[in-house]
Amino acid sequence: MMTAMRLRSLGVLAVGLGSLAALAGLAEYSVTSGWVSKFVLSPPSEVWVAAVEIYHDEKPFGALLSTLGITLAAIFLAVGFGLPCGWALWRYQTFGRAYEGWLGALFASPKLLLYPLFLVLFGRNLGTLLIMGWVTATIPIMLKTREGLMTVSPVLLNVGRSFNLTERQMLWKIMLPSAIPVIFTGIRLSMIYTLIAIVALEFLLNFGGLGGMVGEMYDRYNIPGMYAAIVFVVLLSLVYFRIVQGIQTWLRSV
Repeated sequence: MMTAMRLRSLGVLAVGLGSLAALAGLAEYSVTSGWVSKFVLSPPSEVWVAAVEIYHDEKPFGALLSTLGITLAAIFLAVGFGLPCGWALWRYQTFGRAYEGWLGALFASPKLLLYPLFLVLFGRNLGTLLIMGWVTATIPIMLKTREGLMTVSPVLLNVGRSFNLTERQMLWKIMLPSAIPVIFTGIRLSMIYTLIAIVALEFLLNFGGLGGMVGEMYDRYNIPGMYAAIVFVVLLSLVYFRIVQGIQTWLRSV
């Protein structure tokens, strides 16, 4: 059975890499044949060369660590704040029903437009990036925590009551483990939107990080370098997903 699962995983990986290679080949041909201007899209071969040059000349690991650190800090703060708030929205159902629609609307709104307010309050520093990331990450964690607790099977709850578990024991031993998949869906959403918000702010403020690197390449009119910096952002998002998957797998096995 393990062999079949490994073969299936390898097949999925092969399809993904094959599709990526096909898209890269199509982009290369589209630009070299003149279908698409080099001022709009750089051929992947030039992007690869630019990525190597950035690695040697710009030392992108500092920018990557800056964006990684500020994003993880925002998410950790959001988890610490969003989980209790999500529990409160579930525990006090009147408040949950009252605020769910407002939180959903706030989550769908372009929160990036709030950055001038935070610039005035905190200045052009890491605090602005952290607060914007925290605001962006907190809402999906709150909503998904409430949703996860609401979808716990009544059968599991009845089993817990049959063992005379206290309310706290029910929460830690039954409800949270059952709600972990839904809660981590909220964490994954928060990572996506937080990374977008922080990279966008770094780009707008030209305040270091991968977003600042994208902006710097853009200001130099180094189109291949700009796309190479974007590739670094994509690689960072892949690292995030691997981290979250690892944590979720570990929690479900505990």
